[in-house]
Amino acid sequence: MNKAVIRLAAISIILSLVATGIASQLLTQENFPSSTDMIILTLIIFTAALISGLASSSTLAAKSARKQQGKSPDFKEKGSNCNNSRESGIVKWFNTSKGFGFITRDSGDDVFVHFRSIRGQGHRALFEGQRVEFDITEGDKGLQAEDVAIAS
Repeated sequence: MNKAVIRLAAISIILSLVATGIASQLLTQENFPSSTDMIILTLIIFTAALISGLASSSTLAAKSARKQQGKSPDFKEKGSNCNNSRESGIVKWFNTSKGFGFITRDSGDDVFVHFRSIRGQGHRALFEGQRVEFDITEGDKGLQAEDVAIAS
């Protein structure tokens, strides 16, 4: 996820918590609502809502840009690239109903592949024995193929 989006989301959460705290304090006062208290509370809530809107629109714009590039919406969010060069391999097996399988790298190791990591739109699948090119990332459970394309 983009650092700016994370920063905006964190600021939004903090502002929401501050607004909640201030609202709790103001509601327990006997002289509430004074005009100054209402203005302060309104500004804090408005700012939190504005930042939340910016964060969500930034997230949508980033996902849209990645889709237009023909890459998976989750590409590069799963882990860091272990290797800058593309690798080649052969599909060991791929279960289309479950949406995942394994690719045997030219180096001999097997790597996990998920259907979201396959280039293209609509129903994305791989077939046993198919030659593919891909990037390697470190996922939660080990190495996995990303940005998978049929080799030409």
